[in-house]
Amino acid sequence: MAEAAATGAAAVTAAAQAGTIALRLEALARAPDGRWSITFLDSHGAVAEHCTAAALAARVAAVAGVLERESAPGAPVLLVFQPCVDFLVAFLACQWSGRLAVPINPPRRHRLIARLQAVAADSGAKVALTGGGVAEQVAHWRADSTVLGALRWHDLGGLDLDPARAAPLRAVDPQATCFIQYTSGSTALPKGVEVSHANLMADMARMEAAWGLSPASTMVSWLPAFHDLGLIFGLLQTLFSGCPVVQMAPNSFLQRPVLWLDAITRFRGTHTAAPSFAYDLCNRRIAPEQREGLDLSSLVMAMNAAEPIDPQVMETFTDTFGPYGFRRETFAPAYGLAESTLAVTASPVGMAPRLFTLDPGALEAGRIALAPPSTTPSAPRRSVIAGCGAPLADVPVAIVDPQTLRRLPPDGVGEVWVGGPTIARGYWRRVEESAATFGVRIAGEDDPNGYLRTGDLGAMIDGELCITGRIKDLIILSGANHYPQDIERVAQAAHPALRIGSGAAFSVADDHGGVQVVLVQELERTQRRADPDPLFSAISAAVWENLELQLARIVLVEPGAVLRTSSGKIQRSANGRAWRDGALPVIAEWRSARERGRAGAVPSASQPVPGGDAAALGSWLREWLAQRLELPVSEVAAQRGLSELGLTSIDAVELAAALGAHCGRELPQTFAFDYPTIGAIVAHLCGPPAEPAAVARKVAGPRQGGDLEELLSMIEGGARGRD
Repeated sequence: MAEAAATGAAAVTAAAQAGTIALRLEALARAPDGRWSITFLDSHGAVAEHCTAAALAARVAAVAGVLERESAPGAPVLLVFQPCVDFLVAFLACQWSGRLAVPINPPRRHRLIARLQAVAADSGAKVALTGGGVAEQVAHWRADSTVLGALRWHDLGGLDLDPARAAPLRAVDPQATCFIQYTSGSTALPKGVEVSHANLMADMARMEAAWGLSPASTMVSWLPAFHDLGLIFGLLQTLFSGCPVVQMAPNSFLQRPVLWLDAITRFRGTHTAAPSFAYDLCNRRIAPEQREGLDLSSLVMAMNAAEPIDPQVMETFTDTFGPYGFRRETFAPAYGLAESTLAVTASPVGMAPRLFTLDPGALEAGRIALAPPSTTPSAPRRSVIAGCGAPLADVPVAIVDPQTLRRLPPDGVGEVWVGGPTIARGYWRRVEESAATFGVRIAGEDDPNGYLRTGDLGAMIDGELCITGRIKDLIILSGANHYPQDIERVAQAAHPALRIGSGAAFSVADDHGGVQVVLVQELERTQRRADPDPLFSAISAAVWENLELQLARIVLVEPGAVLRTSSGKIQRSANGRAWRDGALPVIAEWRSARERGRAGAVPSASQPVPGGDAAALGSWLREWLAQRLELPVSEVAAQRGLSELGLTSIDAVELAAALGAHCGRELPQTFAFDYPTIGAIVAHLCGPPAEPAAVARKVAGPRQGGDLEELLSMIEGGARGRD
């Protein structure tokens, strides 16, 4: 305990001395022996750009000069960048000049601008900085959106950054807001978390102490820089600790996962982070011949966070890459959220992840009971859950009954409440929501600072936080947030036979520990005997094309069957239980082809075929999809929607890459969403060029954003290590 207290005190002292991240950059730029640098890799893993601290500081000061002339101190500035070094320049220019950075990823498809508009409007930004090839899209955004058209846009790549007009470093109050982190997910009601300079420095000081970061470390990251795990841990932490960082675009990793591990090998990376699905992708997608030459022995820690932590994925990754230097104790499960800046708990370096075997019956009853080893087939069912580490120094964690607001006994499962100096200031311009989430008091206890309500359910087991679920309805799939009301709204707009405001989307666990999405939807009374197949096709296609989300099941029910509260609100958890128990009056139910688990897939063609041959290209596509989705080729018909087959967002990116390589042409990663059937793909590639809108289904209602970076963005704040 004395050692932990000393570590906590050292962390607090380091944070106080650091001041702000802009001051830290200035110090690194002046240091003659500074080791810090940023290296950005292209999609092939080659060095695209390298920048030292001194060069970075000069660019930052020059852009800060532009902000001084274009905006007032304390004003929000929208940052809309493709992955590149200029994003870091823009973010730090806001810190340098005392402006509030508002990072957000650009929509990958022109029509998916709803979230960008919502964040621009909610933040109140008047100025936007762009880079990485975004500027060419700005004219279209401005023409289509009054909100985006009113912004003053500046492309860093086209600015004349005169050193003579560079801005001096502005002194700021450490308690003031330094950036606004918008939580990912709902496009309709974005919430911006106000992170202060003091919050940021305190959290990074604690992460440095917990994970052994120093100038001798090397960070390797492919995480999206617009969101907090990639931004704070992947980029800003390296400035705080003075260590170099090697960065690549998320798409580069998704298309070729081996690039991540190859970068760790080449640059002798010591620290990295990713959600569980990324480690699983490496397990499945890096072939034995690609592993040759990898050396992961330099890694000190590999954070596993941002989505439910799958113990089997960690086990498989350790077994697969153990021969190449990866050690079990390198895994560092963690938990955090944007409202607490980033990290809340951390598994220390050098300690293997802790796994707890629980009695699921007790867990369902809201208690933690460790299960005895199973020795007979009749032994009680058990659940294995991964710990997310111990709370960081001076970060109290309480397990509270969400109804009575009282602290639960040590074996209780309840809502996770978090306190300490890393808790953010609140939600930007949302007083009521801030009061309901921040600074909440535990009933019967006298705490002047209060706690943050996380909305996550969990328990403390032997000093380790374990997350068991969520109170809120948020659906977490492959590291991305999906708000059920978005899914319901898009689905109901797909066909007039569906009752508006009468659906419930929820997630369920599959047999492999993954997450699937189910939609229960009422029909209009006059449509109860309608052919359900067109409805299923319309719903699955609409959700796929608008949200880039694949539904596993669609359940059509009688009017009035969807469960609600007395005030008329949809009870999504209750509907999920009723569906599982067979208690709903089901009219018809649909399962995706992938979810049905058909076997007998045919291997993909071994010999390339000419891209202009429609029949050959269609055959290649059917075989590729059959192999990827583990379906017989007979299931993969040209007219069937890719969403009906069960193609996920990650599959869609891989399809675009494989198809582009097969045809010898560059295809956008959104290709499968713009041409959502085999027939549409073949017609586009083998026939006269067509606009994507001409082949994509039209869906009434607002278009919602489900970008690839949203897929990768860390849930509600980046480091949520949910088990």
